[in-house]
Amino acid sequence: MNKNLYITITSCLLFVLVLSSILSCKKAFDIEPEDALEASQTYRNVYDADAAVLGIYGKFVKLADKYMLLNELRGDLLDVTSNANNYLKQLGTQTVAADNSYADPKPFYEVIINCNDALKNFNIMREKKLLDNMQYYQRYTDILFLRSWLYLQLGIHYGSVPYVTDALTTIADLQDESKFPKLSFEDLLSRLIAETEATPREYLNQNTSAASPTLILPMDVYIVKDGVFKFFIQRRSFLGDLNLWKGNYLKAAGYYKDVMETGTNSSTGSDQQIDLYDTYRVGDDNSQDHSLKTTAVLNPWTKIFSAPLADRIANWERMWTLPFSSNFSPGNPLFTLFSKSGDYLVKPSALSISNWNNQTRLDGSLTDRRGLDMSYRLVNGIEPEVLKYSQNYSLSTPFDKTGVWVIYRAAILHLRYAEAANRLDRKVLAGALINSGIKTAFGTKALYNGVPDTYPFDFNGDGGTIRGNWYRNSGIRGRAVNQDYPITIANTIVEVEDRIMQEEALETAYEGYRWQDLLRIALRRQATDPNYLANKIAAKFEAAGDGASASLVRSRLANKENWYLPFKLK
Repeated sequence: MNKNLYITITSCLLFVLVLSSILSCKKAFDIEPEDALEASQTYRNVYDADAAVLGIYGKFVKLADKYMLLNELRGDLLDVTSNANNYLKQLGTQTVAADNSYADPKPFYEVIINCNDALKNFNIMREKKLLDNMQYYQRYTDILFLRSWLYLQLGIHYGSVPYVTDALTTIADLQDESKFPKLSFEDLLSRLIAETEATPREYLNQNTSAASPTLILPMDVYIVKDGVFKFFIQRRSFLGDLNLWKGNYLKAAGYYKDVMETGTNSSTGSDQQIDLYDTYRVGDDNSQDHSLKTTAVLNPWTKIFSAPLADRIANWERMWTLPFSSNFSPGNPLFTLFSKSGDYLVKPSALSISNWNNQTRLDGSLTDRRGLDMSYRLVNGIEPEVLKYSQNYSLSTPFDKTGVWVIYRAAILHLRYAEAANRLDRKVLAGALINSGIKTAFGTKALYNGVPDTYPFDFNGDGGTIRGNWYRNSGIRGRAVNQDYPITIANTIVEVEDRIMQEEALETAYEGYRWQDLLRIALRRQATDPNYLANKIAAKFEAAGDGASASLVRSRLANKENWYLPFKLK
């Protein structure tokens, strides 16, 4: 490749990597066709294809604050501050009006239309042999999965939505149901699973850049070990999520297990062995240098949200991470949303704080180490502030608001695997992963009805001369150094599921998982516990002493139709 062209391209891609939209793909959502560049001018070679991929991610990252608000403020762990406008208050109280700007699905469709455009042109490039099969599948698969992720979010929040794969669609087309009728959430899930699982198996095992050297930029801060570039969606874990939503628990567990054992048997050096046993396994080698365990002098658990992108320890946990920079649009919207030095529109709910305060540590003392001064802090001793997105901020450098958006990480992978395993009656295994780990629960190999279990429930925690892949697994509560939940075969599946959701609140509060996880449980239990979601959200207001809002929310969410936002494109 021409050296000057290489420098020009990588310089432009840097802008995208810091989340500007300079290299968004050729067609903006509302640009008329005659104003757009022809595909022949923008999809000429693999570097143009890369620019399209990274440009789409540049648009995608602008959804970060909307994603957080829809998935956290609608849940039970986040509340509004006195700075919040009426539209934010509507999200919190489940009273969203059709004109609510936060409920507008258009920003999701803007990215989807760009995905459709890129997918269409990748097909053309393959036909013209401008991309070979590997180049094509790596890029096509990544954008297909990103589009599917966006559609999953639309289904979660709106229920029935138009499903469009046409590259030429405009807003007006989407509003015409005769052209694009809405799919129910169940039908949408089936479509997404069919399309993503049609991907050749070899392209599910790696991120885009692993086999695409033109997408690996010469900037160490974005490179993670083994050539994997975590800027891109993690494919197998997403397939696990789709199948978990659909109730395909065995298939979901299989996808999750494959990701949980990333790198198995591939390393020989001592440092590489640490990576082997700790990557995506919520592992611990009992030293401050190689641990995210909360007992270190400087609590290393916060590295997940504050460490540089190339931090080795943090990347045992991180699976899909995008950077924010104060120098480029959209800046750091999560800092603006959560920080007292920003707009401070939302804050930790009283319920989320009490969740941590009511935990018991191994030494018998109270409060969870993941709570105060880790996930949140009290400004001036009284005002709660989400801390996960502002830990690196300093008043001495007020304009430096860099940060990261950790979209997916190992703890949520383990929690969702546990959810699937529990539904298949592996209650003790689910308990091991959310408590103190495989070795603590089983000694060596995971058992089912007294015998070693089979894939995808076969976990080897042997710590002998030939060590099992899970001998260092400390479990989620074990990493937090909390006392275990008592989970045995005598517990019911619903009891264990409630424990999993409780641990999810403690481990991943304010990260964008809460509403979707509560909704999934509510859909699963609607025949046996139709008020599950209503009671969960009402509890947030009861903990804050707001009985009127609690009654309103409980009444609203007693009707399943109110679980979803009004779908109106603005």
